[in-house]
Amino acid sequence: MKKCILFFYLPLLTFYVKAQVPVSKEPRHHVVFENDKVRLLNVLLPPGDTTQYHLHSTPSVFICFTKTNTTSQLIHREPVEGASSAGSIWFENLKEPHTKIHRVWNNDSTTFHVMDVELLSEDSGFGRKPLVLPYAKLVVDEPWARTYKIELQKSGKVAIKEHPSAFVLTAINKGMISMTKKGAEQSFSLDPGSFFWIEPDEPFTLSNKSGTVMQFALIEVR
Repeated sequence: MKKCILFFYLPLLTFYVKAQVPVSKEPRHHVVFENDKVRLLNVLLPPGDTTQYHLHSTPSVFICFTKTNTTSQLIHREPVEGASSAGSIWFENLKEPHTKIHRVWNNDSTTFHVMDVELLSEDSGFGRKPLVLPYAKLVVDEPWARTYKIELQKSGKVAIKEHPSAFVLTAINKGMISMTKKGAEQSFSLDPGSFFWIEPDEPFTLSNKSGTVMQFALIEVR
């Protein structure tokens, strides 16, 4: 009898997981960029709002831009309160069997803002050692991606020469920068979540033109 119950339960569970909305289709998760290596989801959750239950099934790097009181709830579990921290960066291996179905609501008076960088490449790892850059610290080192947190001081500069990896560069705070790519320099006014896609073997230089420290997440992908 127990075996019959188990065999009946497992198909139902499989069906239930597949029926959940994927994170990229959840209304508060906005796809702002996608190629064969990454999918960038800009997540904006207003005060008092709640996401739908949604399915995470891809290894991801998360970048938080706000200090916000939130509550999250895994499906069939009790809610858990927490507080986000602006500038925090972390990795979660959400590939099967580590998929996650949850919802999040905002308990605070300001918008909760985070970016979910889904890593679409296989986990074959890197053939080179991590980059050594001024103002940068390696905070994620996984087979899918490496992430460096850059705290660029006033008038500071970071340069990367030809490199076989591609990069996603995301601003964590507001400010002015200049970027030189292919010998051409451009100035940009950035907001939290502003990002650049940098192709493999595309050298670039990043310069801080603000009066304050500029923070970035630099994600290296194969």
